[in-house]
Amino acid sequence: MRSFIQITQSCMRAFVLGVGLTLCAVAHAEQGATSNAVNSAALLDEQALFTLVEGFDPEVDASGQVVKTPDLNQKIRQGMRDLLLRLTGDSALLQSDEGREFIRDAKAWLTRYAFEPRKEEGVTVGQNLRLEFDRQRLLKAFQSKNMIVWPQKERPKTLVMGSFLQEGGLLKLTPEALGYRPDVEFRPYPKLLALPLSLPVSENSWVYPLADSVAAEQIQGLLNQSGSQYLLSFRLEKSLQGDNALMWRLYDPSGQSVLSGTANGTNGLALTGALFDRLMAFYSESYRQSASVLGAAVVGVNRLSSAEQLIEVERYLQSQRPAVHQATLVGLQGSRAEFEVVYQGRYQDLLNVCLGIEGAQLQSQSALTAQIELLLPGVMERPATQLIDLSKEFEANMREGQ
Repeated sequence: MRSFIQITQSCMRAFVLGVGLTLCAVAHAEQGATSNAVNSAALLDEQALFTLVEGFDPEVDASGQVVKTPDLNQKIRQGMRDLLLRLTGDSALLQSDEGREFIRDAKAWLTRYAFEPRKEEGVTVGQNLRLEFDRQRLLKAFQSKNMIVWPQKERPKTLVMGSFLQEGGLLKLTPEALGYRPDVEFRPYPKLLALPLSLPVSENSWVYPLADSVAAEQIQGLLNQSGSQYLLSFRLEKSLQGDNALMWRLYDPSGQSVLSGTANGTNGLALTGALFDRLMAFYSESYRQSASVLGAAVVGVNRLSSAEQLIEVERYLQSQRPAVHQATLVGLQGSRAEFEVVYQGRYQDLLNVCLGIEGAQLQSQSALTAQIELLLPGVMERPATQLIDLSKEFEANMREGQ
């Protein structure tokens, strides 16, 4: 059966569309208590979410001699690895057959790549590789493999209190301290993964990753002040021999310790990177579990004023992958259109998608019957082809499809 877009194209040859599709953008504003923290990793738009910037610098020895030049194909595969983790939050996916296939064929999913200078305070200090992956093709492939994309709006913000211990000296990793210690600057990796963080500006009331070292009420107060949902405390210790030891603890909104761990290795930033992989998996797990089942719902759109407006609604619903797997127009009478929608995840997520339709208001909804009724503003100011003129064409198409 043809979509309504195809019907209008066949029965209105002189009808020229000026579609101004408005995608649903989610923005969170932190209001209320004064924050004593610096935020990072703001929400990315849809295209930016599929664009990554990877470092492309040669390895050098202590004398400054190049010992290894970067491999382009390897960097592209690394970009796909980071993209999969950014989109899903699931580090286990990288070891699955599906994940390995995406990583192996990473170059085939690129739309373009480019080399860019990396600058600090206007001075070029290195080179980056910018990778732009094909959003539409990847989302369709994810749908076909039932892979769950973790929405940015579902990601909690983490207040991070990190410390660095070396030769008996303890450094609290505030934004100011990290400014002159690039060797322990851990923030680029969670930013790459689109994981929201905040860092304390002040060194007061610091939390260390020791069991029972802080009261739950203090954790709750720090979270409320920073507008964060979790508090991560870690300590990275570097020995005289150059080995690194990481200790960390994660506190939830109630102030209770919910995760903790230790790790050892020669690369401190690799240890903190693995820590943020662990947090991504923990944060996304409940969403991935709830979103693993497909659901079906009926969405009624009332008070439509034109064929053009209905086309915009249909295109919007069909563009909301992976939340919406399929949106099919099944009824059109007067100013009301009815869609059958197959969706992934929670019913509330579908409801939020529907409320992203431009001008839409909720008339009624029932999670029990999976029925959503929306009201649009009504008659538009611009000239438009009326829906009543297309009702018979739509009904004829329905009969042809049976």
